Amino acid sequence: MKLQLALHPIKAMYHGHMVEVSATEYKRHALKLLEHVRASGEAVRISKHGKPIALLVRIDEAAPNRLVGQFRGDVAIVGDVVGPIIAPDDWADLD
Repeated sequence: MKLQLALHPIKAMYHGHMVEVSATEYKRHALKLLEHVRASGEAVRISKHGKPIALLVRIDEAAPNRLVGQFRGDVAIVGDVVGPIIAPDDWADLD
């Protein structure tokens, strides 16, 4: 099956709602594939020698773009997170 982007056909296989292209085809049509993902939201799987190596997906603008603080309000710290897990007197028993 071919994916029509602009005026040039790209060799692509469909896997459900995902397009798969070879690394060679991706290299040849990278900008068109990026625009396709941006416009349609459809993911593109990139394969090399028939094995998937990468997934090109649209970034959701509403998704948080940083890790620090993204779980604020969802995680509770309970107990001592700095001290040792067991009492120092019990360390000898670990040997």
